[in-house]
Amino acid sequence: MPTIANDQLTVEIAPLGAELHAITDKAGRNWLWHGDPAFWAGRSPLLFPVVGKHRDGMVLIEGRHYPIKPHGVARTSSFAMVDQAPGHCVLRLTDSGQSRESYPFAFVLDMGYRLDGASLTLEARIGNRDDRPMPFCFGYHPAFPWPLPGAEGLPHAIHLDGPREPKHLRIDRDGLLLPELHDSVFSKGVLTLDHSFFADDALIYAEGTGPSLWYGAEGHPGIRVDCPDMPHLGIWTKPGAPYICIEPWHGLPSAADAETPLDQRPGAIMLAPGEERALAMRLTFGVAGPV
Repeated sequence: MPTIANDQLTVEIAPLGAELHAITDKAGRNWLWHGDPAFWAGRSPLLFPVVGKHRDGMVLIEGRHYPIKPHGVARTSSFAMVDQAPGHCVLRLTDSGQSRESYPFAFVLDMGYRLDGASLTLEARIGNRDDRPMPFCFGYHPAFPWPLPGAEGLPHAIHLDGPREPKHLRIDRDGLLLPELHDSVFSKGVLTLDHSFFADDALIYAEGTGPSLWYGAEGHPGIRVDCPDMPHLGIWTKPGAPYICIEPWHGLPSAADAETPLDQRPGAIMLAPGEERALAMRLTFGVAGPV
């Protein structure tokens, strides 16, 4: 399994899905959910070219329906290593006959991981190799332990970078986005986590929550998430499961009340032939205190 490391962190990345497998610090603490299939086998899947599920499992592109798995093709595809050094690596996914059955475009997705001290930067660089405009959505889906190492038995919270109280959306039983806004579960920029919040699945912030947040137990080392490239956010776990997913997205799940072509999806990006777009997220571990 590909590994990058510096004097503070060791990061393992699985070629399948270019998915983070472990993030371990010099004290031996793993900051990433370990993927116990009794709860959820994922760890940090990449969402491309769609976020979430679709009506009847079909995505509408250029007037035609294509069968597509939840969250798209990247998370179940093998990436090839194209660059590796001690502190960084790049894995690549390109289109194939199988991918074009779900997403009919020639593309390249380079997934870069780079260490800088106690920070790990993830950068997805998506390029259009086709001869026509290419729509897509993209999302990060990292899962972190809840509770974090060394903070067992303590309340955990997500702190925003200001006293925001954003409202959220929900999905229906088929995973489709419902239009109703729900009252905020944040109070002056703080969401004190409770499993009851996830009885109806994820909290989805279509307007985002700001460029940065901090997750952890006050007075203990936590995780800072910086995602200025990503305008949307999902927060999710299975009720009672010992992890929390903090998911910056560029694009939203399919709506429950109308079928929307991929290129008209809120947050969808349209690339011209030969164009590319980079979307990054920075995770910093062992950060004491909110942002």
